Amino acid sequence: MSARRPSSSPVQPTRRALLAGSAGLLAAADAAAQTPRRPTAAPPPNIVFMMVDNFGYGDLGCYGGGELRGAPTPRIDALAAEGVRLTNFNAEPECTPSRSALLTGRMPIRSGTSIVESRGLKDGIAPWEYTLAELLSDAGYATACYGKWHLGSADERAPTRQGFDEWFGIPRSSGEVNWPIQPGFDPKEYTPQSMMEGRRGEPSRPRGVYDRAARALMDRQITDRAEAYIRRQARGEKPFFLYVPFTLPHEPPLAHPDFVKPGRSNYQNALVEIDHNAGRLIDAVDKAGIRDNTIVVFCSENGPQSFQGVGVDFGGRADSGPFRGEFPSGWEGAIRTPCIIRWPGRAAPGRVSNGMVSIQDFYRTFAGIAGAAARVPTDRAVDSIDQGDFLFGGKATSNREHLMIFHNNRLLAVKWKNFKMHFAVREPPRGAVVASGQVATTSYLEELPSPWVFDLENDPKELWNIYTTNIWVRRPVARIQREYEESVMRFPNVPTGGEGPARAGAVS
Repeated sequence: MSARRPSSSPVQPTRRALLAGSAGLLAAADAAAQTPRRPTAAPPPNIVFMMVDNFGYGDLGCYGGGELRGAPTPRIDALAAEGVRLTNFNAEPECTPSRSALLTGRMPIRSGTSIVESRGLKDGIAPWEYTLAELLSDAGYATACYGKWHLGSADERAPTRQGFDEWFGIPRSSGEVNWPIQPGFDPKEYTPQSMMEGRRGEPSRPRGVYDRAARALMDRQITDRAEAYIRRQARGEKPFFLYVPFTLPHEPPLAHPDFVKPGRSNYQNALVEIDHNAGRLIDAVDKAGIRDNTIVVFCSENGPQSFQGVGVDFGGRADSGPFRGEFPSGWEGAIRTPCIIRWPGRAAPGRVSNGMVSIQDFYRTFAGIAGAAARVPTDRAVDSIDQGDFLFGGKATSNREHLMIFHNNRLLAVKWKNFKMHFAVREPPRGAVVASGQVATTSYLEELPSPWVFDLENDPKELWNIYTTNIWVRRPVARIQREYEESVMRFPNVPTGGEGPARAGAVS
């Protein structure tokens, strides 16, 4: 089955053609003043999508952190004042799942990406998937990815094989830079990953080993390239989709030396650099004269990581704000992260909304805004919901009512309206002392004999199980489960490492 959709929808006109058409109409008005003029369509907007790695809901100033935790974030706070700040934005429980959900519009379990593959087997999304980058590219967009990919180590699964015209970054996780310095490390078992660079139609090329020294410099390089791309594409004919998945503040949170200051922890240094780098890209958009026709997004792909490598890094980590838990789990602290969206003239400045939005929803939302809704595949289950009217059209309520949370092929929980039902929870090691409801990453997964239910509006830390007095919530949740199971019967999931759906003839 082909990964690409048929190019049946009309080709989108370039911005230069649209501007030329507008100029032609104005000139024609002098010659034919009595002829009514039809309004010209606005060109599709550029998209600059910034995403940080293992970043908590309570890290930014505009979400209750920032200066409170010794790391002001004035640039991102200002972005929030200029756009929409979401307080019920839901990522996935871990890195690969969130990136997969963003670029496919599908729950990661459908794509075989509900966990980070760390066994050395085939990882990432299958070329069969039709990514957001492919969709926008087919709709006439220029596309680029600078940063952490984590959706395939093999070249046939690199960004430039999945719809991006060019990329620079790392194929997997920054956590790998700590492996070679551990006692007993065997270099015969692991080859350190390289920073990679590639262009569409060409194999990706290594650009140096990604070690701890390179880790501290990585986000500066990402920002330099992204900033240059914005300046270059602002002069081009095509709208562009720039995906910037920063590597900070993932373990180890090593900031560029310019941001290492006495008295600050490594994580505080990383927060200050994140804010600075985001500000550079915001400035690049504004200085290029494309502010009004560019959507800028800043979000995180999952919540905090409190685990610290012994003898390696010290100090605090990401803060989950008012929520319980951290990644990889189904607790709100793992999946509810900051998300800010600016589109001048379309996203109301200073608006704050607690409407439920999933990272999956950007797929259909951007497709609709780009005039490419007809390109969304119909030969597979796409869970994305178009939130264009909610985010940019003045609609008061979100178009999403529920969300399923999977990890490692297990259904952990289902959110429905203000309720959340857990089926398996990640708890701290038995006998461990865990403060403020935080769940350590060294925890175990416990299957619950009966579900737990929480009212997230009344109990955001998910401390008070109200299942026995609200068993009725099982009915809408069961309906959601049945609908998912029926969809899998029609559109089988892709197995982890597979090349396509698990049906007859598929290679896994």
